[in-house]
Amino acid sequence: MNKSFDTVAFFRNIKETLAAKMEGMTLPEKKKFMKQVREGKIKIA
Repeated sequence: MNKSFDTVAFFRNIKETLAAKMEGMTLPEKKKFMKQVREGKIKIA
């Protein structure tokens, strides 16, 4: 089976990108950052 889109690799990449961007942030800063990501104010992919 040949997949044209690898979901696991896609989300792993997003997770690593988020982790890199949040490194060194405090918990309140992380919560604010993730809220902005969910609202589409910050683009990850």
